[in-house]
Amino acid sequence: MTVDPVAQILEDPRFQGQPLTWEVTPDECTAIRHAWLTHVSTEERLFVPHSDDEWRRHMATMLSVFSDECVMELVFTGERWDGKVGAEEFYRVFTDAFEGMTWVPQALAIGPQGVLDVANMTGVLRQPFAGLTGIDQPVHLQWVIHFPWLPDEGKFRGETVHSIRPLTPVELAAVSPQATGR
Repeated sequence: MTVDPVAQILEDPRFQGQPLTWEVTPDECTAIRHAWLTHVSTEERLFVPHSDDEWRRHMATMLSVFSDECVMELVFTGERWDGKVGAEEFYRVFTDAFEGMTWVPQALAIGPQGVLDVANMTGVLRQPFAGLTGIDQPVHLQWVIHFPWLPDEGKFRGETVHSIRPLTPVELAAVSPQATGR
């Protein structure tokens, strides 16, 4: 007689009260994907020089996909910014910290829990950020970012950055052959 692993997990007291499955329609997945694409396409406009009016317009669009109580969190440093005012401050600190940012997607998972985004980023550090201190030095990092979805609001709860790690030489070569001298 075989044991159903799903039933076994659902009976485990560690998972009581925590949903392991979510009902989701194709329209809900489309809404989650659309919200993320709205955010990320607008965010990229802040990586290049912009006026104060452009900043305000882009921030309004970016923040429109976040709940009023959103949280921007760097898990590995314990830093967090609360609410939309905090989210805007996070983006000011973040975009001021780097120059010449480029992002190359590595993995993207979109589902009822939100979006998990893994991307390689290159740029130059202009001011300390998230424990990085090599001012005027190139950075080559991989970011793992979760955008938790709030189905009742149809918005993200913010962004949770789980890790930023240096790219390996192989990853770096794939992102930027110039960075490795090839």
